[in-house]
Amino acid sequence: MTTYTTHLPGQSGESAWASARMSARLDTEMAVQLRMVLNESFRTAKSWVDLFQALRDKGFYLQHRSGRTRLKDCHSHVEICTCRFLGYPTSELENRFGAKMPVRPA
Repeated sequence: MTTYTTHLPGQSGESAWASARMSARLDTEMAVQLRMVLNESFRTAKSWVDLFQALRDKGFYLQHRSGRTRLKDCHSHVEICTCRFLGYPTSELENRFGAKMPVRPA
């Protein structure tokens, strides 16, 4: 069974994705792995709620800020990348789900 929220040794509360800060950019291998891990969640979600749940199950959440939807790590709250980077621009998600992204549920 694959675990998507792997914790780094000695760093309680931080996932392996915490090192993938937007400002530091993802390396190619990590970007490919992230896309593989999340593609099905984005592709099969039927609503924002479906997408939020699927991402939360894998240790991520979305935040809309400055006109962009950003993927964040649930443990460290680090901004990893935008949804556009993953191949799912905000406008495409809004068209698919029929509304602007709601505030992330608690």
